[in-house]
Amino acid sequence: DAFAVAPPPPPPPEDAADALLSPLLNSLPANDALAGTSATDADILSGLTRAEGDEYARVRARLEGIAQVAEVRRVMLLVDAEQTYMQRAIDHLALHAMALHNKERPVVFNTYQCYLVDTPDRVARDTHRADTEGWVFAGKMVRGAYMVQERALALKKGRPDPIHAGLEATHKCYDEVVASVLRHVAQGRAEALALSRAPADLQDPRAALRGAAGIMVASHNEKSVRLAAELLAELGVPKHGAGVYFAQLKGMCDHISFGLGARHFQVFKYVPYGPVREVMPYLLRRAEENSDIMRGASKEVNVLTRELRRRLAVTMGIVASKPWEFSRSNTAAGHSGQTA
Repeated sequence: DAFAVAPPPPPPPEDAADALLSPLLNSLPANDALAGTSATDADILSGLTRAEGDEYARVRARLEGIAQVAEVRRVMLLVDAEQTYMQRAIDHLALHAMALHNKERPVVFNTYQCYLVDTPDRVARDTHRADTEGWVFAGKMVRGAYMVQERALALKKGRPDPIHAGLEATHKCYDEVVASVLRHVAQGRAEALALSRAPADLQDPRAALRGAAGIMVASHNEKSVRLAAELLAELGVPKHGAGVYFAQLKGMCDHISFGLGARHFQVFKYVPYGPVREVMPYLLRRAEENSDIMRGASKEVNVLTRELRRRLAVTMGIVASKPWEFSRSNTAAGHSGQTA
């Protein structure tokens, strides 16, 4: 599997986005129900004008066309998250694409921002829907990067603050959400194994997907990555073929990525590309999102310095080469060796 994701263009001003999205948002059911994103096209179109309905149909067709290519080419398509005032519409479109294309494996991933208080409920709701309807849930878990905008908007609209009160609460939410999906993956694998041993006349192909899930642990936080790796070992989930992936931005926390790779986890380097005017705001948001990690960058500098010295020593014939030595001693813990 591989993927390349371009950062989205800067979002339109809040008022402009409201004007564009409000017809669709107003047509969606309340977000606190289990079926909060399961509105049908008929439900949506009934609340839109003819022109708005045409726009909605084009958006869906474009997303589903891209998802179809991803499914055929056996790559993953990750739908990014945005501010809460447009997220319900994104959830609706992403989950419809999941239901169409995640029939046998995770193809389309929706993104969940764990600095939001309601994220655990949304993940539980969406995994429940996938289990009920018989398709594979897939989520990319991030912390989130719109804290200032979200709180300003909540204050302006007189709404409760949607963000966790402190950084530790966000870390706790992230780790708990990742753990819940990893346990879902383990449970799904156990149920699929039990089903495969049942008599042929009792086997239900639809039921085989009940409990199946995929997760992208997109984090630069070494503790969160370590906890996820340790839980994988505890649950007996294999490093390959189970739909569990790790990801970091290229050039950020490479010691984590290389260490995961050295231990045979499936890990990706996320590569933003595009015009500088569009990429820079994206990178600045990532720097803000990972500000606590950036303060600890001295560790990565030390790791890179040690590796540079090792390579120089190898070049000069002073020591034998030991590939990945630096990364094996400076990364997340987890079960070692190759797991089929």
